[in-house]
Amino acid sequence: MVVTAQKRPQSMQNVPVAVSTIDARAIENQQLVDFSDLTRVSPALTINQNPNNNNISLRGIGTFAYSIGIESAVSVIVDDVPVLQQLQAFSNLSDIARVEVLRGPQGTLFGKNSSAGVINIVTKESAEEREGHVQFTLTSDRERRVETGLSGPLSDKAGFRLNAYAGQRDGEIKNLATGADLNGDTSKGVRLRLDFKPSAALQGKLIADYSKRHTEGPVTTLRVVPAGARQQNVAPLEPALSGITPGAENRNVRMDDPGYADSENSSLSGTLNWKLDRHTLTSVSTYQNWNYDLLTDYDGSTVDLVGALSNGARHGGVTQGGPYSSHMFTQELRLASNGEGVFNYLGGLYYADATNARAFTRGPQLSVSSFDSRAGNKTIAAFTQMDYQLAPATRVNAGLRFNRETIDVYYVNRVPATPLTYTGKSSDNAVTGKLALQHDLDKAVMVFGSFATGYKGAGYDISSGFDASRVRLPVAPETSKSYELGLKSRFLQNRLQVNATAFHADYEDFQAQSSRLDPVTNLTQNALTNVGELRTRGVELEVAAKPVNTLLLEGSVAYVDAVIKKYPRANCYPGQTVAEGCVRIGTASVQDLAGKRLANSPRLKLNLGATYNFPLGEGGYSGIANLNYQHQSAVNFDLGNNPLLVQKAYGIVNGSIALNSPSQAVKVTLYVNNLFDKSYAAFIGDNFNFYSGAHVLTQALPRNSERYFGLRVKYEF
Repeated sequence: MVVTAQKRPQSMQNVPVAVSTIDARAIENQQLVDFSDLTRVSPALTINQNPNNNNISLRGIGTFAYSIGIESAVSVIVDDVPVLQQLQAFSNLSDIARVEVLRGPQGTLFGKNSSAGVINIVTKESAEEREGHVQFTLTSDRERRVETGLSGPLSDKAGFRLNAYAGQRDGEIKNLATGADLNGDTSKGVRLRLDFKPSAALQGKLIADYSKRHTEGPVTTLRVVPAGARQQNVAPLEPALSGITPGAENRNVRMDDPGYADSENSSLSGTLNWKLDRHTLTSVSTYQNWNYDLLTDYDGSTVDLVGALSNGARHGGVTQGGPYSSHMFTQELRLASNGEGVFNYLGGLYYADATNARAFTRGPQLSVSSFDSRAGNKTIAAFTQMDYQLAPATRVNAGLRFNRETIDVYYVNRVPATPLTYTGKSSDNAVTGKLALQHDLDKAVMVFGSFATGYKGAGYDISSGFDASRVRLPVAPETSKSYELGLKSRFLQNRLQVNATAFHADYEDFQAQSSRLDPVTNLTQNALTNVGELRTRGVELEVAAKPVNTLLLEGSVAYVDAVIKKYPRANCYPGQTVAEGCVRIGTASVQDLAGKRLANSPRLKLNLGATYNFPLGEGGYSGIANLNYQHQSAVNFDLGNNPLLVQKAYGIVNGSIALNSPSQAVKVTLYVNNLFDKSYAAFIGDNFNFYSGAHVLTQALPRNSERYFGLRVKYEF
């Protein structure tokens, strides 16, 4: 398997980086069709599917913030285009060549928003000969999807690849008020790639990508409604309970306006490689534009709480949401030595200019908020990485990156009769680096040790309640130090591959929601700030075995101990008592979270899989059977460690069987997701304050939390 974890093509087994990867064939066999399915690639990867803001974590480290001015700790890159907002990443996986999951700080080569790791998605190249395919998918949960592609040469110096898809799926949540199915989606997308090589020394690629997705919802369902909660809440709950039995498997709601989520993403990237005598000069230019609009039913009922809206329309409840808009331009220049000599090196310059805008409205009663905002971010960086052969079996690898970042904010609070406007600007410099030593114990056995520093940039907390104190006190950068010891090996004539990593990382100035004291006004705010220190450590093991040519066995396990070392002024969880650690400081109720586990960080995750290729009779027909199992231990979805918000341990079994025609042109696949119908939540929330002291719990139940069957027919020509 070839990866680009160090900005150049290398064998995965020769790279001193903890990386998991999966190729196109495995993606198809394991039915990985959506970004959230990538948790099967690396057990260290977890995803929190909050209806308002999905979160990506590696080794327990992610970003727990709603502000458009805060970057993710995990960088997602698609064909050299770094995703600006986490929500952009949650799209269909179509025509993918491979996915690489790089764990631990990767800032030396991938920049400041990769302090926890990188997910690198690479699409397929142009084919050398004319080829194409069309594929149809039908599922028992009413998904209909078609995908098609065409690729081949345009001349002896250029080729193309065109891929398009369209799909529609009814949702798994039933709205009893209207009979509609919710949390389903309609999606479509197209990608055009041109590969060209006008001369032996010059080659390049140009990729244009467009996708659009509409979701009905997303909504949460009632998980727990305590006795008496129907009478003691701010928002009437009785109408929402008619015909509904709250519980862990409740997939019914009753609401007047479930809302929607619309995502539209477009990107363009161009890469040029100019091969000189001893070097290769690379230029990578990218542009992306993302538009997102969200509306959610804040009260979750059918009661007319507010009457007429400001525009004269009627609405049955309180809603919140508004449009997002993000765009970014990046330019990278790299000069790399050719070959694999005694001394290899690369150096580069990087520039990025990003703007995020958001308008938000909640109300028009209860918790009212209305604002327009914009966050800007300009980055310039210089980086280098070198490796030197100390001895025939030993290499040292070192890298360094200088980063200069300038951020700005524009915010208008439209709730007062006279809107309040705030502006601000801030800059910061940072240096990150990496040092690694690798040694070949044998031709196919390599051990390595590394030390790396990470950096996640500063930002403004752009959300409801923004004021002058947030301009004066932008959220400071988050930094990290990571240590790794690893083994990469193959045995038994390459029939057995064993990779293992032990890691320890410390994070300082962790960015999260907390109670913050403004030194000027001496008032306490619930805001995004730097709250303390984290520590994550553990071991990862990946094993692949091919006992016979027709059978592939795979297994991976991650034990991650991700805890908070210092967090003295964290918000108390709803209803927390003094006996449970909640104390009063000024106007705030706070707790000390030192020693507590991070949110949505399972201590243990396990992936097991088997793929078997077999012949069918003597006519040339063949088949592929795949079975995989994924297990994770219990998690708490609340950073404040609310004991009510725990998802117990669970395991999921998926399987498929595919039949190929003698010419391999036709492939028919039958598959099942969640064979034993094990329900689980991707998010649990406590609505204690909204329901005036009642622990009314809601949950997000993802599509994969219930069983469904599918049929996929693919024709290649």
